[in-house]
Amino acid sequence: MTWFFVPRMMSAVIAIAILVVMTRVLGPADFGRYTLTLLLGNLMFSFTFHWLAIAIGRFHHTPEFEGKTIAMSLSTAAILAVVLFVLAALVSVILPGGWIDGLFFAAIYCISHAMHELGTACLRQYHEGPKYAAVTLLRHGLGVSLAVGFVLTGGGYKSALIGMSLGAALTGAYALAVTLRRSGVARPKGAVLKTYLLFGFPVAVVSSTATFFAMSTQSLLAVFAGMDYAGYFAAAQTLASRTVRLPMETLSRVWGPSIFEALEKRGAQSSDAVLERYFSFLMLIAVPIVAALICAASVFANLLFDPEFADRTTGYLRVLAIASFTFGLQGAYFSFAFSRAKKTGLQLTITLCSLAVHVALSFVFIYLLGPPGAAVAFLISGLLSFLAYYHIGRRIDPIAVPVPEIFKAVAGAVAFAPLAVLAAESGGIVLQFALLSLSAVVMFVVFACLHQTAAAAAWRKIRGWASASGFPSSK
Repeated sequence: MTWFFVPRMMSAVIAIAILVVMTRVLGPADFGRYTLTLLLGNLMFSFTFHWLAIAIGRFHHTPEFEGKTIAMSLSTAAILAVVLFVLAALVSVILPGGWIDGLFFAAIYCISHAMHELGTACLRQYHEGPKYAAVTLLRHGLGVSLAVGFVLTGGGYKSALIGMSLGAALTGAYALAVTLRRSGVARPKGAVLKTYLLFGFPVAVVSSTATFFAMSTQSLLAVFAGMDYAGYFAAAQTLASRTVRLPMETLSRVWGPSIFEALEKRGAQSSDAVLERYFSFLMLIAVPIVAALICAASVFANLLFDPEFADRTTGYLRVLAIASFTFGLQGAYFSFAFSRAKKTGLQLTITLCSLAVHVALSFVFIYLLGPPGAAVAFLISGLLSFLAYYHIGRRIDPIAVPVPEIFKAVAGAVAFAPLAVLAAESGGIVLQFALLSLSAVVMFVVFACLHQTAAAAAWRKIRGWASASGFPSSK
């Protein structure tokens, strides 16, 4: 699984670098417009292509589809891409205007993003680890290079969108070319696509919950406080999401095929065992990041952003880190109750209700508290949505909640906190990150001493590498 997880984590680091670059070359207002257009493109993807990528992950191993899931999904995606492009072009011609232009650029990004996501989903199923890694890493590197080049020539935020779209499209085209040599294409069958749609569409919409929430909050901020504040919030929300929720979702994608394969081939008990082991790795990855953002938010804000951006984003960042972790647990673990039970329609209902509640809370808190109310609304909405997922999900598929792993995660976070708080109060970036690194080591030691499953596996891997390299290792 290393080929499929590590590149995603490295791409998250690159995405943070992109965030830093874009806030500096675009400024707060244009960065707000850029982010809102990207969010719109991601929402389009959720309603058009995402269900096909989900179907590939869920049904590729299902015997009844005779190994044709990828072939039919890709041919269907090609038809959808042509339809979406034509519609977006016609709308931009018939209804000219700034908002319509944004819609057209969002559609272009959506199609490019779909090429990449479908391509990498197929490479994952075919166990093409090195190719998956190359495509995942090159997307952001190529995209940001083109985007910055276009912006510096005077193109504005729309040219940045074109650059990022090209990065996704070019790498996605390579992944699809590799896939097509193995899968070919097949004529879509209505009954099969109906099965994929009924399962995948609700999951696609549900998995975009954070995008819905972010777009609604940023739009309300733009209306009530101005586009600059939407840009500040977008920077903090993007940082929290990329560092907390993205690793959790990536781990979910990497483990998901194994969870479903165990369910299909060996039954629910085997799938439960994979889920419990996966939960431990989820905690090992997410808890240090959340703890760092809460205890040392100012360190990261001052490192990444201009002084004004840093001042505006620090307050948001602590609250949004907790909110992102809550959404991450909801989407990366408890959502498996709905997908294993094939009750994704119920998932969609919960999401739509949560979105309505979030919009109402955002309106009230931003109106009463101003810009700080946006983060408060985000956190409250996330907690309410998580509780709904937990209680309803356990009624249809009571997946295990590994309580011992939770207590171990809390113990690790408590051990991490003192040195991280000291780092936030220290001067000098070298000292700050030395203290944060020491905090992470202390947390890992606590995990290892408590026999946390993922930490124990990581320690065995480290010892194996040390032995292979000729270093002595203790037994």
